[in-house]
Amino acid sequence: MSGNYMKFFAFWVLTVGTVSAAAGLSGGSTPLTPSAPSEDGLIMRAILDEDAGNFAASRDVYEKLFTLTGNKEYLLREAQDALSEKKDQARSIANLTHWVTRHPTDHDKKLYLILAALYIQTNALSEADEIVDAYLTQGEVDAEDLEEFGALKIQLGEYGEALKLLQQAYTQSPDEQTALQIAALYLLKLQQPEKATEILEKHIANDPETSVGTYFKLIEMYAKSSRIDKVLDLYKKLYHKDPQKYFLQKIIEISLYQKDTRGLIDFLESTKGNEDLLYGVYKDNGLYAKALTLAKKLYANTHKARWLAEEAILTYEQARKDHSITPEVLAEMSRLFEQAISEGNHEGIYLNYYGYTLIEHDMDVKKGVDLVRRALGKDPENIFFLDSLAWGLYKQGKCRKASTLIRRVVRKEGLSEPEIKDHYKAINACLKHKKK
Repeated sequence: MSGNYMKFFAFWVLTVGTVSAAAGLSGGSTPLTPSAPSEDGLIMRAILDEDAGNFAASRDVYEKLFTLTGNKEYLLREAQDALSEKKDQARSIANLTHWVTRHPTDHDKKLYLILAALYIQTNALSEADEIVDAYLTQGEVDAEDLEEFGALKIQLGEYGEALKLLQQAYTQSPDEQTALQIAALYLLKLQQPEKATEILEKHIANDPETSVGTYFKLIEMYAKSSRIDKVLDLYKKLYHKDPQKYFLQKIIEISLYQKDTRGLIDFLESTKGNEDLLYGVYKDNGLYAKALTLAKKLYANTHKARWLAEEAILTYEQARKDHSITPEVLAEMSRLFEQAISEGNHEGIYLNYYGYTLIEHDMDVKKGVDLVRRALGKDPENIFFLDSLAWGLYKQGKCRKASTLIRRVVRKEGLSEPEIKDHYKAINACLKHKKK
């Protein structure tokens, strides 16, 4: 509760809501007298002191409450405040030890945990270790007990013992947090990263509800040991579990870095909603037949004219790859481009491709030049569009204009592109021939 509300509630208890002092007292305890503050009033005084960080005062009140009622919970609250105050822990240790001595059958886990923590805070590690062992040997313990006391063993530097306890806990209840604790113990204390990796691999394989955070912990461990293939596998599992864009991006990046085109294709083929990406991978890797099939499917599903233009390009590229560019192929390519344009696709990249192909194969140079000019209207500085126009002007015999354009292209792009280099040579030869 908030500080203001707590203070209001305390005021109400102290002034109006007092209860019978004798109510709820454990047998044999000293009763509260009518003139003494009520139990509830003392509780609220302690809470307000805790809220203000005044643990010395709250500890005094809790000790008084224990003296008045004999209720162990007040003893535990006093000891908890001693842990927070980090002072005079011996007083709390003595109180709890006295309780344990007088109540040997009290196996309250909280009592042992707090007492062990007090010993650890005062660097009395052997005493803390005895307290932990005393609890663990008193009777049957559950997975939660094993995990909590295993954590104390880690603080005590008893890493082998801690590992045994945590492994027992995991066997009883294969909890994700326990798996992470075991992995951290292997990794940070026992210097056995391969064992840390193994426990998380096992948990992820057996628990379909494993959190993303645990996946990332294992990814981090794989990355540090340069097991990039394993990193990729985990991102694929994550994407199938939760198809986030970030996971997909990492899969693509790593696949390209690994040059694992086949793996990337298999993955994209196994997922839904990534047809555009799959198409790009097909096309970039010269798998034109597969790309063409997918482009037709995408056009049928979306009726977007872009896919008709892509069909036109793939029809031509497949034929060029097979060294079988025939009049029939060129006619089909032209038909598809014309349909794409008529259905509203006027993207510069497609206008230029269609126009250049008309120019290159002398199908209709004038129309090709017109198409390239339209493409340049959308992107006036595009080097490849300028090269196409230079080539079209050359085919029309306008060598001087073609030369001006191709020199502009070469100044920006150089002669690394084979087609640009061939065009540059041919246009220069034409210009020289015209001057004779």
